[in-house]
Amino acid sequence: MNKFLNEIEGKVLIVGIGNPLRGDDAVGSYIVKSLTKSNINAVLVDCEEQPERYIEKIIHNEPDTILFIDALHMNQKPGSVAFLKEDNLQNHGISSHQTNLKMCINYIKSKSKSKILIIGIQPANTEFGQGMSEQVLNTAEILKNLLISRLSKG
Repeated sequence: MNKFLNEIEGKVLIVGIGNPLRGDDAVGSYIVKSLTKSNINAVLVDCEEQPERYIEKIIHNEPDTILFIDALHMNQKPGSVAFLKEDNLQNHGISSHQTNLKMCINYIKSKSKSKILIIGIQPANTEFGQGMSEQVLNTAEILKNLLISRLSKG
């Protein structure tokens, strides 16, 4: 994990992905929204479930590091975390946004030299109308605090 956090360098853009109406699927969006209240040195983009609509905004910011945060089905315990580089995405599970996310990453890589990292969180429940599970909320808080610690201004 520390090795992964040390990969986050230069101008950082954090992209939260997730549908706020589908339980734990909302985790990426939830973390980015909670980071807006902190004093970190990063551009925050909450894409909800449509990362493809934000590609130009992401590229226009010219980040050195892009960090995507999304729920990722990995057949692990709910709240488990995978720290991935873009090459590892297809080998570590399926997101409800997988096709769009992989397509977005490929397009971003063709237009920028940004390093792309992904934090995947194993959801417990992605049913429509459900809230986030306790396990995923706990993981989200830990990740939020790690990112604040790593990216605090000053």
